[in-house]
Amino acid sequence: MEKKKKIKKIEKDIGIKKVKSTVRSINAALGFFIFLAVYSIYLNHSGWLLSYGIIVASVSLIFLALFLSYRIKLQLKLNNMVVDYREFLVKPAAELAFENGSFSRTGSLTERDIVSSLMFSDLPDYKYVSCNELKGTYKGIPFSNSDVEVNYSQSNFYINGRFFEFERPTKNINPVVFTNATAPIIEYNEPRVHMINPSNIYISRMFRVYAYDEKEAEELLTDSMIHNLRELVSLQLGKILKISFLNDKVYVFYTTDRPTYKEDFTKKNDVKQELRVVQEEFNYVGKIIDIL
Repeated sequence: MEKKKKIKKIEKDIGIKKVKSTVRSINAALGFFIFLAVYSIYLNHSGWLLSYGIIVASVSLIFLALFLSYRIKLQLKLNNMVVDYREFLVKPAAELAFENGSFSRTGSLTERDIVSSLMFSDLPDYKYVSCNELKGTYKGIPFSNSDVEVNYSQSNFYINGRFFEFERPTKNINPVVFTNATAPIIEYNEPRVHMINPSNIYISRMFRVYAYDEKEAEELLTDSMIHNLRELVSLQLGKILKISFLNDKVYVFYTTDRPTYKEDFTKKNDVKQELRVVQEEFNYVGKIIDIL
C-alpha cells in the first residue's frame, strides 16, 4: 500500500502522467465535437431542422477550435518536459527501498575517500571523481554506493565504475586488497602495502593480492571467505573487480559501461518501469552484502 502511494506521489511530482491524461481527455473531447460537427452538416444537407443544425455546427466548430488549440499547447509542453531522473525518481525510490535510505546526485566521495580504500593508485597522475551517492542500511549493515570516474593522464586511461563501502567487522586491521587480472596494477606511494603471493591456489588464480602484512592476509583467507570471494567473482559484476578489507570496512569496486542512473526523465519514460530498473541497480547492494 505504501509503495502504491509512493508511486502515485512520484508520478504527481514528475507531472508528465497528468499532462498525458489531459491530452487523452482532450482527444476524446475532440472526437465528440468532430462527431457533432459532422452530424450537424448532415442535418443541414438533409433539410431537417436546418436552424438546429447550423447552431450545433457553429458551437461544435468553436469548441473544436478551442480544444484543438489547447491540445497543441499541451502536446508541445509534453514534448519539452524534462525533469531530473535522479532527483524525482531515484531519490524517493532510495528512501522507500532501504532503512535510512538517502540519495544525492552531487554530494559524494572525495578523492581522498576513494584513494584511502587502497583499491586505487595514489600517484598524482590519477584523478578520481564521484557522484550519485546512495546510502542506507540493508539487513542491519550500513552502506554507501557511488559512481566513480577514474582518469589516468599518462595513457588516457578512463573508466566508470560503482564504489561500495560496507561496515563489516573483520579480523584484519591492516589492508588486504584483491583485484582481478584485468585490473591495472595498483601503484602506491606507501611502499609497505605490496603485492603478495597467497598460498591458496584458488585465490592466486582469481586475484592479485596486496597487503601490508602477509600473515594477516593469510588469516583473513578462511574457507568461508574464499567461498565468498569466489561467489562474488561468479556474479560477473564488471571487467575490473576490486575488494578491499580495512579497519572494519569492506570496499568493493567494479567497472560499468555508463553511470548507474539516467539523468533525464521525459515523456518516453514510465514511472513503474523505471522504478523496476532502479530497483535492479539497488539489488546489487543486497547481493554483495548477502555474499560478504
